[in-house]
Amino acid sequence: MGILKMFHDWREVEEFDPEAVIFTEGDPADELYVILAGEVALTLHGESLGSERKGSIIGEMAMLESATRNATATARGKVKLAKIDRRQLQKLIRESPEFSLRAMTVLANRLRAVDQYISVQLDRQKPAQ
Repeated sequence: MGILKMFHDWREVEEFDPEAVIFTEGDPADELYVILAGEVALTLHGESLGSERKGSIIGEMAMLESATRNATATARGKVKLAKIDRRQLQKLIRESPEFSLRAMTVLANRLRAVDQYISVQLDRQKPAQ
């Protein structure tokens, strides 16, 4: 079916203007988002973790572990997002293997980006020789 088709008629849709902050590190996580249009930049302590585009999911890590946000998400241009709360997420996970697989793929990619961020930080801390 495709993840975008799943959210074609989703009732909870939010739009953000260019450079609008969608969520910030440390914020409580009450929802995650599927990007329906546009691009979202993700940063950690002001450093880029990359960006996500149409069809991707953002905000999943904090939602899955009931934690606070560990990154900041900022709209790059006009962005349209499907907003998914905890109850809706649980239903999607139970009823849609396609959504579950997409969420796991996004999570794995996000972990790779954080691994890269950590490697860069560790390299910066090495004493000059």
